[in-house]
Amino acid sequence: MTVTTGGYGGSKIRETVRIRTNDPKFPLLVVSVSGQVEKFAEIRPERVFLSGLAGSPISMEVEIIPRKEYPFTIQEVQAKDGRFIRWSLEKKCGQKSDRCVIKVESIRTGKGGFADILFVKTDSPVRPTISIYVTGSIR
Repeated sequence: MTVTTGGYGGSKIRETVRIRTNDPKFPLLVVSVSGQVEKFAEIRPERVFLSGLAGSPISMEVEIIPRKEYPFTIQEVQAKDGRFIRWSLEKKCGQKSDRCVIKVESIRTGKGGFADILFVKTDSPVRPTISIYVTGSIR
């Protein structure tokens, strides 16, 4: 069994497994595991929502602050689709800065909604990729 903890940083989780056996005394065993999931980094906001009028500039900055226990630098930022957003790494975390800043802009010219994901590639073996979900509503 694998417990996926992505998106649960800072939360307590509990998983239960039921095991069926051929032992007549113990035909069913129940094993529970619980624990606190550590945050890899502080991400503000965790999700990006871009909303505004068509033709007007719509953007938001995402701040990523590495925890001291898990230092990293950003190697690359890619979008899953990228048709309706533009992004730029405004501030790179590392030796000279304790935070990273990614600017996300809507480039959708007409009305409508969109959804995308930014994949932030890091040099950390603990978390090689940070996913940031981006949605938008252009009126």
